[in-house]
Amino acid sequence: MGALILGLFLMTASPGLKALENGLACEDAGLLSGGLLEDFCLECLLPVRIATLSSQPEPLPRDLASDAVCSCDGETYGVSVGSWHPVRLIEVVTTPGCSPILGGIQLFPGMQGFRGTTGPGEPVGSGTAFFHVHSFPVPFMALLDPLSETPCRSINDAAPAYFSELDPGWNVPGLSMIDQPEAAFFLNPPGIEACAADAAASTSGMPLDELFWCAGSWGTLYPMQGAMRATLGTDPSLTSLAAIRHQARLHRSGMGLKTTGNEALCGGIPSPFMEKSQYRLSRIYPVRERPLNHAVGESTLRWASLPEAPKVQGQATLYLLWRFEECCIPVF
Repeated sequence: MGALILGLFLMTASPGLKALENGLACEDAGLLSGGLLEDFCLECLLPVRIATLSSQPEPLPRDLASDAVCSCDGETYGVSVGSWHPVRLIEVVTTPGCSPILGGIQLFPGMQGFRGTTGPGEPVGSGTAFFHVHSFPVPFMALLDPLSETPCRSINDAAPAYFSELDPGWNVPGLSMIDQPEAAFFLNPPGIEACAADAAASTSGMPLDELFWCAGSWGTLYPMQGAMRATLGTDPSLTSLAAIRHQARLHRSGMGLKTTGNEALCGGIPSPFMEKSQYRLSRIYPVRERPLNHAVGESTLRWASLPEAPKVQGQATLYLLWRFEECCIPVF
């Protein structure tokens, strides 16, 4: 179904139409011509965990399977395994429908009224920024699985492509609160101040899943929409926040899965609240993050040094989303 939906969008796209935003054409990120595989982070697939024993101590999510031996049908038994997987390509743009991932084509012609903005940003924190987000399943993910094809793959890879232009809740602030009524309990001074602990934890290596409304040093996950407080230009913390808010929105809509823990050994289970520690991000455009990836909410000072950070207002930013997945591999 996801492939069919994506195909329909591509059929209605306009390959020759280059949308302009602040004088910038909708750029081709070069991923379809092999850019994604160039300098691919093989180390980011690690650690591998087999029968609760890990090849290295970190990075590992907080909730991991405690069962070394497992069975999904009560007849065949196996061992629990786990590793990091690249699961989604995410592009954060201000021009509606601009898709650097798909070669710089313009999806949804005629939707320029939904144009986003990076906001004034001066003084810092003033004004509002707004970003559109598109995400696609990684097409060759199974080939990069260090444990080869697992029985959980068909369940874990079911989420289709996502386009924020078609999501009213992303574009209209009031609508986003309908399926997030709990936001009212956390978007207040005490709730926001609590996010300081999450910022410290994520910058140290792993966010706090208990503070599910926080996105570490990037801000708050709520409300799960494209609008946020502006900082300055295409700030990596803003584009990261947009990317992870989109993933939290997929969880809220039933398309996000919990893929760690004993309950996920036979396939991921729908989870309305995103467990941040099972995800990591790599920036792959316009400046590739090196050498590895980073935790949700991790300070940009650790992975996007100021000389490298995109400065052009409105420039698209692309991320590769990693997810730790555990599965029961039949043995006998």
